[in-house]
Amino acid sequence: MKLLHQSVFFFLAAASFPNFLAAQKIDYPKTFRQLLEKTGVELLEPLDAGYKDFYLPQNELQTCPFGLRSKKENLEIRYFVLPFDKRNYSSMNPHIQTMRMVATIATNEPESFISVIQPGAQDMKRDFNADWGRIYFFKPKPAFSNKPHCRMLALYKEGKGTVFVFYLFDKTDNPALDTRYFALRFLDAKL
Repeated sequence: MKLLHQSVFFFLAAASFPNFLAAQKIDYPKTFRQLLEKTGVELLEPLDAGYKDFYLPQNELQTCPFGLRSKKENLEIRYFVLPFDKRNYSSMNPHIQTMRMVATIATNEPESFISVIQPGAQDMKRDFNADWGRIYFFKPKPAFSNKPHCRMLALYKEGKGTVFVFYLFDKTDNPALDTRYFALRFLDAKL
């Protein structure tokens, strides 16, 4: 009888294990996967800390096609991808796209501020295989997020496009900001 109970337990555990793994898998919308392929971007998926994809409703300021969140790390990550388009002058100028994005999402409250970090070109190349990048910190408008803080990472690869990663969080000393900094990488062109 003991052998029967053990057999049933292992059968049920084995049968439910694939379902458990499927529940942990992040589900990327097809249109978002296509944007990543078009811009040659690889997401560095967070496999720990219980990150799950979530539905991002239409937003009057900036709708992002994909987002992840972790209750454990108290962090939400949203992605927005602008593929390169040689007919669109602003797609060749990431600083214009980035300033538009900041002006759209950052609050206009008089006591708030926006800070920017301009990493070196070597750092951008090494860390993200990007040709250009900026990091902004600001308070987002409530219409974009109910979180009090946003770190926006803007990355550009010539001929590929501009990608924005929005890290939305409650506390400025959140260690997940450093852990999740490397959210994506531009792939090298295939020879």
